Amino acid sequence: MKLVIRADDIGYSNVCNIGSFEAIDHGVVTSADIMLDTPGTVDALERLRNYPWLSIGWHTHFWGTPVLGGENVPTLFDPARDGFRTDLDASDISFDEALAECRAQMELCVKILGRAPDVGGSMVSTDTPFGRALAQVHEEYLIVTDYMGTDLGTSQKIYSASDKWVDRKIFVRGLLEYCAPLRAEPLTPAGWTDSITALDRYDPIRFYIEDESHLLEVPEDSITVHAWHPGYVDYYVYRRGDHTPAAYCFKDIRTVDVHALCSPEVKEWLKCNRVELINMRDALYGTNEYQNHLRAIGSELAL
Repeated sequence: MKLVIRADDIGYSNVCNIGSFEAIDHGVVTSADIMLDTPGTVDALERLRNYPWLSIGWHTHFWGTPVLGGENVPTLFDPARDGFRTDLDASDISFDEALAECRAQMELCVKILGRAPDVGGSMVSTDTPFGRALAQVHEEYLIVTDYMGTDLGTSQKIYSASDKWVDRKIFVRGLLEYCAPLRAEPLTPAGWTDSITALDRYDPIRFYIEDESHLLEVPEDSITVHAWHPGYVDYYVYRRGDHTPAAYCFKDIRTVDVHALCSPEVKEWLKCNRVELINMRDALYGTNEYQNHLRAIGSELAL
């Protein structure tokens, strides 16, 4: 069983990064998804240079402030919140401004990290000006997209940076899919509050040791991604940065995820069930980078 354990929202804030990198240094994180427009971006990119065994994803939330400055991309900018508009899928967004901003974010990443992310994704439809700009920048920097299935049982072709099509089964699953029956309901603040923020029900350790994702039942040729949100919480993370309906609950789960991903219980379960931890490059191209790292440090999780 091959498993990518992804830490989302890297770069949210400097304080959030402390918890994120605790889960990387002492936990089982194999892939880091970074936001390139938030207060902790530079800190995270500088740190990530020292972790070549991690794969990097471009986490395209656009919760922060334009790298180019709001005055230079006025159709993307909301002065009232001093950050990106919350409706970047709107038709009045300037394609040229969106393209310039996405390129600026990528140039920031390349300048500090030394390279572009391995994978990316879009929170914006490609039928919109912003979505088309985002897709173009993914293509310009050879960032792999559209690699995620929604559940087991389907396969898709993935366009790789090596200009080849590869058949892989890569499925993203997480505790958010299993922690409450309301998950299938419309995404409202009340619905998320009743599910995720009930911390007695949100238990990533149990998610593993009781195999709530049914990881042990997946087909042998499948690859699973578990997405978590480890980090510590400051005012920006608590209130300022997230404008989605899930904002209220995610402030509570981040520290729980740090603890769980570093826990002996999760590590022991992964070891006993011979789960092969891999990064996204391993998943896409069949390499063994993360396992080679585990062997180099003498980890008990190396297979």
